[in-house]
Amino acid sequence: MATLILIRGNSGSGKTTLAQHLGTALGDQALVLSQDTLRRTVLRAPDHPGTPAIALIRDLIAFGRTAYPVTIVEGILRRDVYGTMLQAAVAAFGPDAWVYYLDVPFAVTVAHNAGRFDAATLRRWWRPDDVLTRADRRLPAQPVAVACAHILKEVHA
Repeated sequence: MATLILIRGNSGSGKTTLAQHLGTALGDQALVLSQDTLRRTVLRAPDHPGTPAIALIRDLIAFGRTAYPVTIVEGILRRDVYGTMLQAAVAAFGPDAWVYYLDVPFAVTVAHNAGRFDAATLRRWWRPDDVLTRADRRLPAQPVAVACAHILKEVHA
């Protein structure tokens, strides 16, 4: 049975680092998909409704479902842009879909983005409580090893 782990949150909340740790822990059993890499590097596309990133991520999630035991998708993945596609992916995986929202304070995202983006830019991008549904599992700011262990234990329980 294929498993989907979806990790969402604001810029600098730790999504990429967490997904990389999970991917390392799962090795060749996991396909790790990063929204930033797919949208910015592969497609060079803006992040707005209708972006081609929606279709690419959808298709790669479907590929992961047939080719890997675990598909990990991480990114800001704004609900207003990606929500419909992500909810369809979650439905396709059924009870083997795990949706996590990194619920960290704004100050943490500013600290994590130091040298990359200023606080004013991050404030414009900030999307408080941008969960897909009330059923999302919220993870507070915590060491990445703790979050990784929590997810692995929960998913493989």
